[in-house]
Amino acid sequence: MNLILFTEAEIRSPLPRHDARAKHILEILRFGVGDAVDVGIINGPAGKATIVEIGESGLVLDYDLTRQPSPLYPVSMIIGLPRPPSSRRILGDLTSMGVQQMHFVATDKGEKSYLRSRLWAEGEFERLLREGAQQAFSTYLPDVRVHAGLEDCFEHLVAPTDRVALDNYEAALRLQQFDPTTDHCTLAVGSERGWSARERDLLREAGFQLMGMGTRVLKTETACIAGLAVVLGKLQRP
Repeated sequence: MNLILFTEAEIRSPLPRHDARAKHILEILRFGVGDAVDVGIINGPAGKATIVEIGESGLVLDYDLTRQPSPLYPVSMIIGLPRPPSSRRILGDLTSMGVQQMHFVATDKGEKSYLRSRLWAEGEFERLLREGAQQAFSTYLPDVRVHAGLEDCFEHLVAPTDRVALDNYEAALRLQQFDPTTDHCTLAVGSERGWSARERDLLREAGFQLMGMGTRVLKTETACIAGLAVVLGKLQRP
């Protein structure tokens, strides 16, 4: 935890000693009364919290939240729904990298049962977003949605936006040739087996350019990170 996140409601009460954040402060950082820890409000300001008291009810913290973290980058990701362990890694990594939106979609070649994973059904993904933001020293969490297919996803996209879909088979250009025409980009990455012919047609009809990153077949999580890095470079985002 490079930055410890709280909700607005949580900062009004002592932090219980059994809470993972309290354990991190006391057992990992080995902080005591008078020490200050880096904290932030989810989707809000950041700053320092000084430990005023360590009691049976928990840690009493005095918050000084005066810093506004950098906003998320103007990039949305469409991700063909991979296995839950891969989705977990993607959620944390892309949050750390600062994307605005993640749209996970069930694909023609993917396994539909992944939609019923407890990752989505029980809201486990929200914890992973927090962890990703804390790693990046940011308070901002991306908007994450799960869709039954591409068609459901398109109506939720930011506009205006450049639309790019990674594809190994019918890409006309390399992603390195991407030339942004707006301040926002939507990057679509297929599941492990790639897009179907039907999905390629849907992507083209929705204004996506098919672009590639070479002949090597990558895992979805690897393609997400590599593709996002190229797009951020093209958008000239540090």
